[in-house]
Amino acid sequence: MLPSLILGFLLVLLFVCLRRYRFENLPPGPSGVEQAVRTSGVVPSRDEESDRYGLVPNFNCGAFHIFGILVLGTIKAATDLLVVRGNIYSGRPRSIIAHEILSGGMRGIGMSDGPQYRKWKTLMQWGLSNTAALNYQHLQSIESFLLLRDFLKDEGPLQYKNRLRRFAISIVCCVAYGRRIKTLDDDIVVNNVKTAAYFGKISVPGKFLVDSWPILLYLPKFLQWFRWEPEKRRAVDTEIYLSLLNDVKHQTQDGTAHPSMATHGLEKQQELGLTDVETAYALSAPWAAGTGTTIMTIEIFLLAMLHYPAVMKKAQAEIDSVIGPERMPDFKDFDALPYIQAVIKETMRWRCIAPIAVPHAVMSDDVYEGMFIPKGSTVYANIYAMTKDETIFPNVEEFIPERFLNISDRKMINFTLPFGFGRRQCPGTYVAWQSIFISVARILWAFDIMPPVDEKGNKVLPSVDSFTSGLTTRPEPFKCYFEPRSSQAKDIIIQEADRAEIDALAWK
Repeated sequence: MLPSLILGFLLVLLFVCLRRYRFENLPPGPSGVEQAVRTSGVVPSRDEESDRYGLVPNFNCGAFHIFGILVLGTIKAATDLLVVRGNIYSGRPRSIIAHEILSGGMRGIGMSDGPQYRKWKTLMQWGLSNTAALNYQHLQSIESFLLLRDFLKDEGPLQYKNRLRRFAISIVCCVAYGRRIKTLDDDIVVNNVKTAAYFGKISVPGKFLVDSWPILLYLPKFLQWFRWEPEKRRAVDTEIYLSLLNDVKHQTQDGTAHPSMATHGLEKQQELGLTDVETAYALSAPWAAGTGTTIMTIEIFLLAMLHYPAVMKKAQAEIDSVIGPERMPDFKDFDALPYIQAVIKETMRWRCIAPIAVPHAVMSDDVYEGMFIPKGSTVYANIYAMTKDETIFPNVEEFIPERFLNISDRKMINFTLPFGFGRRQCPGTYVAWQSIFISVARILWAFDIMPPVDEKGNKVLPSVDSFTSGLTTRPEPFKCYFEPRSSQAKDIIIQEADRAEIDALAWK
């Protein structure tokens, strides 16, 4: 009996010593006790946290010590790990509900590196790379002309929201399926909105017990209550995605299909070894990644212009000097409009739409600046903290596009921070940037963005801090008006939109 007790004690002691050795150089953060205190509502300020923990300021740094979670709060740390060491920081943490059950492991956003992910990424690169994005510029130009005409028609100060939704959704549907969207009551819109909303709802980390306790998967399936709703939703999603793919198949057979990711995916399906269901799920990626980014960024841009009319006037002055009143800006004018580019980058920094990036998983043990990061750790990039870093962006609460002018830092010149890092950067970055640029440049050429006024003629400005909460965030509905800058601008909008309407007939 005594030898068994001694052996047991020695084994426990060995485990404790090994564990302490393995984790003694973990990144700094509060202790487990302090972490428990935090959950009761006593949370240090961002400045206090940054001073104390440096590498990983803000957002539950100490969770690393308990759950293997590391939050990166600086651009340098995120670049060093997620970009430079992307070969070991490009995994995804296990997501049982959202990825395995709801998505059947077929949504690329949840895949870790492996054969299936590489097939998905190949399809995305074919359809969404910087070279492929150039093929969509004509379409984006058409849709932006129609967007401006819609703004001319609007009588209410909130109608712009649905105008922006149709604009962004139509571009994404053309890219994915070669199909324009004329109204938001189209079945493809209604169904995909429901799908995206459900996916967003269940993707919140820690929401489901089984994601923290995978042992529940060993229960008999009829007792796995957490499966019931996601599996029903997956059946609906699969039917929607297959229907869209089959439509393109039929159009290809009768010669009416417009070139799209779907037509290309069907051509390469056998080469990639993808089933119809896998291909259909892959083609849903542009919707999930592309619509929200474009819509929310333009909404934040409009909010900024209401509060910073001097910035709007300066941007319009650049457009007037480069373009003039006779035509609208085009993609060929991109390099000649650096201030417009700076306005867009500052929009993305001033109010980021994704405060916390999609998590990465560490695929092998690593050491960073003397701190040990174990394999399997979950790494979050705190984009909110990065965009509010006073050492990089002085006067962080002010909207100052000039901070992106005359700079040499490549990260600031490109500024893809809102789109993620390294190998897991959003594949639709280039397409989204094009949509945002052409719409922002043409809105500024055509309109003054104005707030409503009260009965005394005073401007009524919306709050700059009233935003929705969640994995992504956008301004709460606010009122604004689009006033044509001249009668000539109004006439040109109508003329270009009429021509665009004819060109759009090719995208049935």
